[in-house]
Amino acid sequence: MSIKPDFTTMTTLELRAYILAHRDDDDALQTYLDKRHSENPNARVYQPEDNVAGAIAEYLKGKKQQEAS
Repeated sequence: MSIKPDFTTMTTLELRAYILAHRDDDDALQTYLDKRHSENPNARVYQPEDNVAGAIAEYLKGKKQQEAS
């Protein structure tokens, strides 16, 4: 029996690495998602039917324009 780490004390990067290594750990994933949301509560959440590729293209276009000015 292995003991799980304390996810609440892990950084976002540490949690991400843990989740990638333990993809079936729902508790770690939920803690990661909660942490990401608390870091950026206004982040857009995309639904499966959203045009994510279009949103990424618009974001990159805006970023390019910001860099040019």
